[in-house]
Amino acid sequence: MRDQTTTPAAFQSGDRIVCADGAARTVRSMAPLINGEPVRVIVEDGTQWIAANCRRANAEDLACARMASSANAARVRETDPDTPQWRAALADLTATHAFLKTAETNAAVLKGLARGEREATEELERADSRRAAVDEEERALREEVAAHFVVLSHDGKAHGFQPVHHRGVEVPVAWTYRTGYGHGVRYGWVLAGGRLRTEHATAVYRWQAEEDAASTVLTLSAQGKGDTSVVDALAHASLAELREALDRLRDSAARTRGTRPRYVLDQDVSAALEVLADSHFAEVPNDGFDPAAKDGAEDLDPTVTGLVVEPAGNGHVTAYWVERGRYVTRGGAPFAAQLRDIRRTFQDAGWVAVSGGSCVVSAYRPAP
Repeated sequence: MRDQTTTPAAFQSGDRIVCADGAARTVRSMAPLINGEPVRVIVEDGTQWIAANCRRANAEDLACARMASSANAARVRETDPDTPQWRAALADLTATHAFLKTAETNAAVLKGLARGEREATEELERADSRRAAVDEEERALREEVAAHFVVLSHDGKAHGFQPVHHRGVEVPVAWTYRTGYGHGVRYGWVLAGGRLRTEHATAVYRWQAEEDAASTVLTLSAQGKGDTSVVDALAHASLAELREALDRLRDSAARTRGTRPRYVLDQDVSAALEVLADSHFAEVPNDGFDPAAKDGAEDLDPTVTGLVVEPAGNGHVTAYWVERGRYVTRGGAPFAAQLRDIRRTFQDAGWVAVSGGSCVVSAYRPAP
């Protein structure tokens, strides 16, 4: 850095400069150096300014600033407004315009600067509006996934989710759902974000559950507790992952492809399903399914056929093949050929397959 106390700025008599207060002035001379004091410049009215805080504004300096303005404007036009680079380009353009608005003498250029400044402000407002819309969409999506997830984690047979709106607000404040069929159907509700839900679905009609949910929201709002929280398990998920998870959770039979609904947001399970994407996945319910169940057992679900993945803790997963609800044949033997294919697929993708039970394949992703 230049030593301001010893090195005079290269301002000459007659130079136009922009001073620290943003006004353009003409240089009379440099002030005599004073030990321990910054270098100063004397302007036309005899006042002194710290030279390091002044910027030359001669014709050639204005020409350079105009070129910089054009280059920065091009960066603003060509860069995605949702990136940090766009904000940086806009900051550079704003700084250059601030200098030119003070130093420029050409009326046409000043008119163009004013027009460009208006356009940049409008674009900034549009970018902020788009960003706010994306943020709102993401918040609503996370709250909906959380609400579905919380209900299905407690009641795997919940289905028929419907949004509950309040006072014209576009984003739902809650969802109702049904459990059971026919005369045994009952309705429950869950608030956005899954913060509160009915312990058991008891309403005979959906409108009863909707009124109960709406009154609960009003009560919480009156208590200053209107904001809803999103379960921590959703924090890592991208918008694309959330949309996929929500599509699975909205399944009318409360089943998800390749894993149980309560594991749909598990990172290790999601990664394993991606590796095994070419497999035939089973449609798996949350409850009432045990691959080790005996024929005729209550928790045998003969509708489940295909590949199933479940978390096993510490980054491990177990994957197994099921036919008619069981992961062994009628003779009690594991589906060896399918298990070999699963193990080989994991290994080809760089996963580590470890010793496990004879009916499942255990694997994990090595640390990066």
